[in-house]
Amino acid sequence: MSEPVYSLRGHYAGFVSRLIAYLIDRGIVIGIVAVFTAVAGYLLQLVGLDVATCTPDLTFPGIACGASKLFLGAFVLSFTAIYTITFWALAGQTPGKYLLGLRVFCMDGEPLTLARSARRYVGYLLSFLAFGLGFLWITIDDERQGFHDIFAKTCVVYSWDAFQNQRLINRLSLKINKSRFLQNPEAFYCQGMTEADANYFSGDSAVPRMKDRKDVEATGEGAVEETSSEA
Repeated sequence: MSEPVYSLRGHYAGFVSRLIAYLIDRGIVIGIVAVFTAVAGYLLQLVGLDVATCTPDLTFPGIACGASKLFLGAFVLSFTAIYTITFWALAGQTPGKYLLGLRVFCMDGEPLTLARSARRYVGYLLSFLAFGLGFLWITIDDERQGFHDIFAKTCVVYSWDAFQNQRLINRLSLKINKSRFLQNPEAFYCQGMTEADANYFSGDSAVPRMKDRKDVEATGEGAVEETSSEA
């Protein structure tokens, strides 16, 4: 019996996937900033300016020291915003989101512009200022939107096929919930499920059964139908 799988493409991305993508991006940003500051510090040392130990004052070396510290500080503080907003606007996804198969879309179907990306990043900051509640909101929102998504009217979805072993999930559900019917009923009517798989998950009359697949394809309706018990 073939194992049923269903694609997550187009589904709203959950908190864990987005958190992993965020951590990947933070690692990339930290690496770039570290390399840039190290190279800049080395080049400044070649001209006799040690940014780590120099003190700004009104002399020429002091002014150069202050300007160098200001430039490096501005770069460190702004690079995360530049990195994130630019990738959102150009590709709809940062490298971290790309690796996790995630993409940012506008809820109104409009392209993700630079202005909308900047607005979403401001929402990021608001989510942080709310003690992280804006990010935790993703776990309870029906459309998996954080405060930044709601503020910018965006959402994050899976952009390439990611598959789950549905039979394993059903068996775990059976052990935990003592029921074959999952909290997520899509497993019972996904297009990739075969008739044999449907019979596997519909072993008794108390379990919801799948409609005939031809009827589902013809009508385009959801394919879960509860069987009525005989008197």
